[in-house]
Amino acid sequence: MVHTFIRRAVPSLAAGLLAGAGLLVMGHAQAQPQPAKIAPTQPSKPEKPEVTLKVGDKAPEIQVDSWVKGDAVKAFEPGKVYVVEFWATWCGPCVRAIPHMTETARKHKNDVVVMGIAGSERKPREGDDLRLENLKKFVDEKGDAMDYRVGYDSDREMVNAWLRAAGQDGIPCTFIVGGDGKIAWIGHPMNMDEPLANALKDSKKRGT
Repeated sequence: MVHTFIRRAVPSLAAGLLAGAGLLVMGHAQAQPQPAKIAPTQPSKPEKPEVTLKVGDKAPEIQVDSWVKGDAVKAFEPGKVYVVEFWATWCGPCVRAIPHMTETARKHKNDVVVMGIAGSERKPREGDDLRLENLKKFVDEKGDAMDYRVGYDSDREMVNAWLRAAGQDGIPCTFIVGGDGKIAWIGHPMNMDEPLANALKDSKKRGT
C-alpha cells in the first residue's frame, strides 16, 4: 500500500512543482519592462536660404579688405562690363579656371574689368591668421599667368552678399555685371564666353 501511494503521489507532486515553477518564471518575465520600439524617422533637411539676388537685379557693392593685384575697383561704373569671380587658392577647379580668366581679361582689356574675389580662404583654428600672406604668395607665384585684378574678402562680406544671396554654394562662381550695373549672368567661369559677349552687345545697344 505504501509503495502504491508513493508511486501515485510522486507524479502528482512533480507536476505541481513544475506548474509552480512555471508560474514563477512567468511572473518574473512579466515583471521585466520591455523597451518600446520607436519607428525610425528621417531627420528634417535644413531649408535653403531664400534667393534674393537674381539675374536682372542690381549688383551688390564691392567689399574687399585689400586688392592683392591690380587697381582697386570701388564701384561699378556705368557703361563698363564686369566679371566678378569668387574663388579660393585651395580650390582645384578655381585654379584650373585661372588661364581662362586671364585670357578673357586680355581679350577684353578695353571693354571688361575682370576680378577674382578670394572670399573663401580657410582660417586656421589656432595660430596666426596668414590667409592674406598666403594669398599674396600664391598670386605672386602665378605672375602674368594670373593677369587680372584680385581682391581679398576676409569676412566673407561679398561672399554673403553675392554667392549666398544668389543661392550659390560652390566655387568658382562668376557674375557678369552689365553696363547698366545689373547682374547679367551667373555661372561657372568656363561657361561665361557667350553670356559675356551678349552683355557687351547689350551694353553697346544701350549706349552705356
